[in-house]
Amino acid sequence: MLFPTYSFLIFFIIVFSLGISLKKQVGLYKAFLLVANLIFYSFWGLNFLIFLLINIGINYGILLGLRSRSTTAKFWLIGGIVFNILYLGTFKYYNFFVDSFLEIFSFLPFVSTFQPLEILVPVGVSFYTFRIISHLVDCYRQTLAFPRWIDYAIYISYFPQIASGPIARAKEFYQQLNSSQKYDYKIEEVIVLILSGLFKKYTLSSFLFNFTQLPFSDPGSYSRGDLILAAISYSCLIYVDFSGYSDLSNAISSVFGFRPIQNFNCPYRSFSLQEFWHRWHISLSEWLRDYLYIPLGGNRHGKQRKYLNLFLTMLPGGFWHGAGLNFIIWGGLHGLGLGVNHYFKEEITPRLTLQPSAIVSSIISVLNWGLTFGFVTLSWIFFQSPNLETALNFMQGIWSSDVQMVQFNVWQLYLVIFIILVLINFYGKAITSALIRLFSLKNIFFRIVLTSGFVYSILMLGPNSVPPFIYFNF
Repeated sequence: MLFPTYSFLIFFIIVFSLGISLKKQVGLYKAFLLVANLIFYSFWGLNFLIFLLINIGINYGILLGLRSRSTTAKFWLIGGIVFNILYLGTFKYYNFFVDSFLEIFSFLPFVSTFQPLEILVPVGVSFYTFRIISHLVDCYRQTLAFPRWIDYAIYISYFPQIASGPIARAKEFYQQLNSSQKYDYKIEEVIVLILSGLFKKYTLSSFLFNFTQLPFSDPGSYSRGDLILAAISYSCLIYVDFSGYSDLSNAISSVFGFRPIQNFNCPYRSFSLQEFWHRWHISLSEWLRDYLYIPLGGNRHGKQRKYLNLFLTMLPGGFWHGAGLNFIIWGGLHGLGLGVNHYFKEEITPRLTLQPSAIVSSIISVLNWGLTFGFVTLSWIFFQSPNLETALNFMQGIWSSDVQMVQFNVWQLYLVIFIILVLINFYGKAITSALIRLFSLKNIFFRIVLTSGFVYSILMLGPNSVPPFIYFNF
């Protein structure tokens, strides 16, 4: 059940209408919210719901083992992490490992006994697995109190976030869940979040979708110009698609009494790769930092070890997104890029004693932005391509292509790219603030007419059918 669909609208209206009067009755509201979560997830398939409930039950049992605080607590933690990695790996990575094994050891006689399976991956399995693992670690560290079963089940299955995040932290979630004073949202902020999410997903993302599918499946049929435009289009597409989902998720969470979680902060205005990861998929970046980078040693054991830890953090971060060598390369590229970024920042920049003029500083900033966006865009080629061979063919096509005719030279594409890269990333906050002030006017009739006008425009500019959210695949 996708957010920008009529089926979800009906579901939301029913759930919101029934739940609005229960917010201050904490016990009843929690029971109601759990039922709503399970009903929502059941639309993806009853089998997925059964797996989710079994997973919640097993992991809550592991939490009870951790609660004893005995000498076996570490055993329960390691066992819980291993179980969840195997759970995620079985659904998401089994065929990848089997195919790799068959390819490498094809000369062995018994290899034919291993065969790929047709496995349907549960929606949101990567996201709720990360929530579960962070919960186990926080309880082991005693930074999080052990929850009641219903609280835990609501946290893992929370319907606005289960499919594609953001990855909420359990401590803050429980505080809001168990408070009779729910998040006091402002209706104008919710309206702007909904309009932003719809515009990004329904209009911009759906338009760019048509320019990114065929070039990434058959790059040899397109010119250099088309491939460059397709790569830039995908950079824009994955941003508006995912941040649009996050806007809608935050809007829905707000009306159900939970504070919005900033998951994107204008990432394509970044002037370094380090800054980019402070602005892109923030809840995942912080999760990787707290539960992988810092446990590996972080920056506590010298600079060379820090560069290695950055690489070792981003490598599984890439693999988390998908089962393929191309995702591992994508993560590895960002790990290497972050290491180079930190090296220049710590070793090269301090040695530059010259103070550049204002014009030179501006030129350097533009170059830094171009290098950062160019690196991120080229990395996305590995992320989007169906396999490594296609990604390499795409890169080769950017360098040299036998096709001369440019098919994507249309003004609408340039306009959409300008809207995303310039207006949203560099002026998005100012535009959002202006819209919030506009929708905060007291005249109810004016607000209804204005909202209706925006929604109508978004629907008219959008397609008849909306492509699925990209991160639903992960």
